[in-house]
Amino acid sequence: MERTELKDRIRDFPIFSKLSDEQLERVAEHAEILEFPGKALFFSEDNSAQGLHVLLEGRVKLFKIAEDGKEQTIFVFGPGEPFCLCSTFSDGKLPANLGALEDSRVLYITPRELEAMVREDPTVHLTMMRVMARRLKEAMDMIDSLSLKQVPSRLMAYFKSRHQGGRVKLDLSYRELSKIIGITPEALSRTLKRMSEDGLIDVDGTTVTLTDRRHTPA
Repeated sequence: MERTELKDRIRDFPIFSKLSDEQLERVAEHAEILEFPGKALFFSEDNSAQGLHVLLEGRVKLFKIAEDGKEQTIFVFGPGEPFCLCSTFSDGKLPANLGALEDSRVLYITPRELEAMVREDPTVHLTMMRVMARRLKEAMDMIDSLSLKQVPSRLMAYFKSRHQGGRVKLDLSYRELSKIIGITPEALSRTLKRMSEDGLIDVDGTTVTLTDRRHTPA
């Protein structure tokens, strides 16, 4: 990918949207493009992952594996979203695993290059801090949903975090979505059907419409 093309591609990403053309050029100049095939493991809890990573194409998931081998998906990242933020400037230790759900391309800036950029222009750092704060809030909301709420409320919380204009595009398989909610795919199907019958959502293929956003099931 040419530097000019990369600059134009990332200018609307939230983490870079407040940067000037000159700052975007600096990002494009210092960045590397990494490619990962679908189902590949980016990083694990045993591997290091320093530097800034921003997804350009594809989807990646953050997940944990319990002692019994059960997988719990914590978050799914789409194009434009940064990941590994907790180890951007640290020792690189990750609290979870990262894997590709499909063929993915990642913008990567090494810790040395990133530190040089931040020293030259603190605006870059401030923008990153805003994104980190938002991601922390999303993580806390997810923890609350998974640990304190019943299944319909977990699912509704997920939809509300992802909807645009009251609609959610189900771009994940039932298997992957069930890992996020913490239930089986069969239980997910039953819950979707029951929520639809109760008038909370309308499911049309891969599109879910929130038909009663004022109410969250208990």
